[in-house]
Amino acid sequence: MFQTHWHVWLQSFFDAAWMLPLMNFVSALGYEWAYVLLIVVCSFGVRLRAGLGIMMAVLLMSMATHAIKQGAALPRPSDVDIHVLDKGRPDHALVADGAAGSFWTLPTDEAIAALRAQPDPDYGFISGHVGVATAAMAAVVLCFGIRGAGWRIALLIGWPLLMALSRMYLGRHFLSDVLGGWLVGIALGAFAWRYMPQAVRVPRNLPRHLTLAALGVGLAAAAVITPVIPADTAGRFLGMLLVLGYLQVRGWPEDPRTPWQRLGRVLAVIGLYLIISPVLEGIAVAFAMPDAPAVDLLMNAVGTAAVFVGGIALAGWGPLARRVPGHDAAAN
Repeated sequence: MFQTHWHVWLQSFFDAAWMLPLMNFVSALGYEWAYVLLIVVCSFGVRLRAGLGIMMAVLLMSMATHAIKQGAALPRPSDVDIHVLDKGRPDHALVADGAAGSFWTLPTDEAIAALRAQPDPDYGFISGHVGVATAAMAAVVLCFGIRGAGWRIALLIGWPLLMALSRMYLGRHFLSDVLGGWLVGIALGAFAWRYMPQAVRVPRNLPRHLTLAALGVGLAAAAVITPVIPADTAGRFLGMLLVLGYLQVRGWPEDPRTPWQRLGRVLAVIGLYLIISPVLEGIAVAFAMPDAPAVDLLMNAVGTAAVFVGGIALAGWGPLARRVPGHDAAAN
């Protein structure tokens, strides 16, 4: 699964001028900005509980990807074979021929050592693009419900598959990387659905609360004392847990009913983010906060909680909260 003939074939067979821009575009949709937009739209434009479930899956997958990459420390296809292009560019390989010799073996020791000797190595296994795409789509299917989920199931199958194709075509990931990302993504998408607290107070929420609290504390501690967990992502996860605690105490708001409510709530949250983010950066500069994991963790936790709690508050204001006659309360 660490062989490169798949990539050489893909890059030579699909060599039309439009293919590289298309694959780069698909990969660009796998970066943070796209999932932030997805989470905001789902949370404030459709159903808050489902949006937070997607957010949990994405954040957990992002942290798992970073930890697994650091632990495995394995190269990318374009690192180990001079015939594999890196996003269309040649001559990136660290060794001329270091790919696996068979389906079940790793790249050569020389190739692995060459990557690990780099000052800032860019590890490949597992694919974060495929993992996050899978986790997000699994959470979309499960959190919005299986009934009538035909198009969502098509997304669950099609989007990670297209993302895997793009990452292999661009020389960024082996077959093993995309399969590993897919498996971990499915597991974490299901975890997020299983452990997202109910929108009503029920006794079975307590084990979920304790599990998530222990996970949040553990990830925060790991982010502060080790480089395995990124502090910014752990901070966002902690902020999301604070939002869940706030909702369990205050109660969950009604989901939007009309297109104007959906659009208004989404735009309100985007506006809050554009205000809160520079304010927090200004505070960090004004108080000369050090560039340390603990500070990064704290600022991301506060920022995430502030944006979501502020968005929830705005959802209860004026026309954004106006009831629509003849409609029952939306279930969370």
